[in-house]
Formats: sequence, C-alpha cells, structure tokens
Amino acid sequence: MRPRPAFLTVFGSLAAAALAATSAVAAVPSDGPNVAPPVSQAVLATDTDGDSLPDIWETNGYDANGDGVIDVDLKAMGADPKKKDLFVEMDYMAGRLASVAALDRIVQVFAQAPVMNPNGTAGINIHLDAGPVGGTKYNLGGGNEVPYDADLNPAATETTAIKNTHFKPARKAVFHYALFGDSYGGGCSSGNAFAIPNDTFIVTVGPKCNWNATDNTNVGTFIHELGHNLGLRHGGSDHVNYKPNYLSVMNYFFQLGGVPKADGTRYWSYSNVAPAALNETALKESIGLGPNLDTYKTSWKCPDGTSRTSTGTASGRIDWNCDGDTVDTGAADINDDNLTNTLTTQNNWANITFGGGAVGQGANVQSKTAPTELQEMTRDEWIELQHNHK
Repeated sequence: MRPRPAFLTVFGSLAAAALAATSAVAAVPSDGPNVAPPVSQAVLATDTDGDSLPDIWETNGYDANGDGVIDVDLKAMGADPKKKDLFVEMDYMAGRLASVAALDRIVQVFAQAPVMNPNGTAGINIHLDAGPVGGTKYNLGGGNEVPYDADLNPAATETTAIKNTHFKPARKAVFHYALFGDSYGGGCSSGNAFAIPNDTFIVTVGPKCNWNATDNTNVGTFIHELGHNLGLRHGGSDHVNYKPNYLSVMNYFFQLGGVPKADGTRYWSYSNVAPAALNETALKESIGLGPNLDTYKTSWKCPDGTSRTSTGTASGRIDWNCDGDTVDTGAADINDDNLTNTLTTQNNWANITFGGGAVGQGANVQSKTAPTELQEMTRDEWIELQHNHK
C-alpha cells in the first residue's frame, strides 16, 4: 500500500465544495439542520481494511460536495469497512457489454482472492454496476449505454469525454470506470488502462476488428485491464511479456485463454505465486519452473517462433529449447523478445494497489506508467499466438 497523503482541514461548506471538485478527499458538511458535525482528520484517515475507502464512507456514505446529502451510499451498495471493496461502473456501447455469466465469473475471481480481511475472511468484494440492464445483480444506479463509436480515436480523449458525460462526478472517489467499446486508436487492441495505477479502463473486443467476444475474452480482458488500475504489470515486476513463470492473466500468454491447470481447467486470475526467476542463459529443463507448482501448466516460446504448453505440470520437465527432449541445461529465448535475460515474476495478489487515480483518499498522487508501456495485445497477436501453438 502507498503512504496516505496528509489531509487538509476544511472550513465551511464553500471550501469543502471547492475541495471536493478537485480531489477525492471526503468533504466536510456545512452546519445546519440534520447535518452531522465535521469529520475529523483522524476519522477520515481510518481505513481498517486498506481498500482506500475510509471507514466512515463505507459506514455512513460519501458526501462529495459538503452539502450534507449523501451522494454515494456505499453501505447500501454492499460495502463493509472490514472487508476490501472495489466498485466499478460499466458504461457500454450497444452489444458490447459482457454477459451476466461473464460478470458472475469476474465477481467470483475477486471473491476467491487470497487476500485476508480484518473480519477474518478472505477475498475482495467487487461491486459491478451496469445500470438497469444489469438486473438485480449488477444495477447500483449507474451504468449507461453510450453512443456507438467504432474507433475511440484518440482513445484517452474520447474515453474521457464519454466518462465526463455519463459518469456522475460524485462517484469518482469511489468507483473505477470501465467502458466496453469496439476499438480504439485506429488499431485492434483488446483494451487499455492508460496508466498504472489508474481509475479508468476500456475493453475493446468489438466487431470492427473481428474479435470473437466470448465470455472468456471479456473476462480475461476486463480482469487484465482492471489489474493495471490496481498497479499490476505485464511482467509482474516489469513489463517484459510472455514469461513462462508469470502465471497471471496480466501475461499475454494467458489473458485471453487463462492459465492452464494440470486438471484441465483454466485459471482466470492474478498470480498467487511467485516462482523462481528463470535465467535464460542457463535453463535447466529437468526442473521446469521449480517446486510447488504441480497444479499448473505453463506456456513458452520456441526458437522457431512457435509456442508450446507443457504436457506435464509446471514443476515437471520442460523442453525449453524445443528440441524434443528435456535433459538439457543451456540458453533459450523462451519469451521471444530476442534477448536472453533473467525473467522475474510476482505474486500479484500480494501487490495489489487500491486507490488508483481519483479513487479513495489520495486522488492523482500516485506515480503513473507512461502510455507507451501499456500497448495491449491485438487481435492479430492473439491469432498468431493460437496459430503458432504446438
């Protein structure tokens, strides 16, 4: 978790309203009938579960402009000050919103997160808001169909314009903003989070680029892009992609197909293990990714540009140089970046950053990743990966 920023003392409702317009710090209500007294800095700073949403917001609601009226009733939406919560409003172009079944899977992934809470339970409660089309499960009073635009270009500018039109300003301190669109930037990328960490992302697996937007595609891309909002990177500790030892949907290998498991299922989540680093100059085929990974398989790149998935477990023997045996110790470029480096990894769940962008108590104070580092998987890359898989 990042350090909490110092809070300003707010005097009166006019000052509170001005502050709320530019930051996510809880505004102090003005004095008047049926209005609670000003909230102390200590109370605002209290965040028992560490999700960047102060306890008082999760208990009493969030008053964005200091007028004494609750603008976002977090408790009514299911927030718990002793269990980590994530809120995501989902706006969408016609036909682009993920199915209810896909949204159910996303909720389940976060519910099963190996993250402990002060109330003694594990998991994160993610609250998805699609508006009226979300039915009783996924309607928290936001979520809108927006005008169709086959190409968000420039992506950041057009996404911001749509967000400013359809996303209530009072929600910016509480909700991440997701937009399901068609494509962006004149290309065929699957999505973008624009910065790391952040509060906004897009999922763009629409018909313009002939994406087949299955539930798997939407689930993997949504969790991947939200992962960037939560501070996660393509390579765990860095942006080096296609690492065989990075068992996460943040890895392009596994974003759209899931991490293969030894039992034949797929893992659609962030990594909950951090296997040993792989030195590409001295790979030992007899030990695979190392011990304690018997429930996983993995994928890697071969010298001829094809990719393979292990037939046995990730802890077993792996033919890193693709020569037909698993007895060698030597060099191989197993992520096809034309280098032989040491590939490090990360336990994603142990490194989640809450409060990216304007979400939470410290709006826009975190370091950002340059947009050039957030080039995402394109449809052509995905097709090539499938075509070249052996």
